[in-house]
Amino acid sequence: MIVYLETSAAAKLLKREPESAMVREFVAQLIDDDHLVVTGRILETELRRVALRQGIEQAKATEVLAMLDVLEHDQPQFRQAGTVGGDQLRSLDALHLSSALRVGADAMITFDDRLERACELVGLPVLSVAGA
Repeated sequence: MIVYLETSAAAKLLKREPESAMVREFVAQLIDDDHLVVTGRILETELRRVALRQGIEQAKATEVLAMLDVLEHDQPQFRQAGTVGGDQLRSLDALHLSSALRVGADAMITFDDRLERACELVGLPVLSVAGA
């Protein structure tokens, strides 16, 4: 199974939030079970900006990225991101959704309500980490 991890979930691997341990365990279990956990290169910028704002060392962002299969974006993804997922989806979230669709992801992990609704619109299941 290919699982796409977007920023609202990946950030919980970087900083301490109530769901952080649960997300960490869930992602680790996916990897242990030989599922491919992927993300788009845009996550690097987003995680590094979160680290900068939160006073977290950049090495921690590097560690999170090293856990994942980071995919490069291509021009068709940017084009698709301009129209995918309805009119309420923010640009970077649309790029994540487009990337997930392009790689053939079976599911996404997100904590973003707008992105979750957009995933529903295109038929991409969102995995719940509750109870992980």
